[in-house]
Amino acid sequence: MLQMHATAPQRPSNASPMASGGEAAPEPRKPPVSHCRECGAPFYLLKADQAFCSNKCRQTFHKRRYERGAQLYDFAMEWRGKRLKGGFTKLCRIIDDWLREDRERAQARTNRMRSTSEGR
Repeated sequence: MLQMHATAPQRPSNASPMASGGEAAPEPRKPPVSHCRECGAPFYLLKADQAFCSNKCRQTFHKRRYERGAQLYDFAMEWRGKRLKGGFTKLCRIIDDWLREDRERAQARTNRMRSTSEGR
């Protein structure tokens, strides 16, 4: 007849602490950090494809894209309809203005982030 022992299984001396069920306790994971496409603030990703820290930033970004698209549409219709000379130059000027606005916005964002980190 076999005898059953009710002793706990032996664990090696260098083993990590065990969680219930005999598995190693997992380290708590921090969600990945990303930076907002609009304001540049760091935030924890809640979804893998999240690009903005808040609805306000998301709406501001898309509103600017919408307005720029409308401006480009109006220009293209005028250029084609009136066969304007120098249309490509004007198109480049519009895009240069957008790029300048984006650089100024990024610089202001960087300055804000520096001033808040220095104030701590």
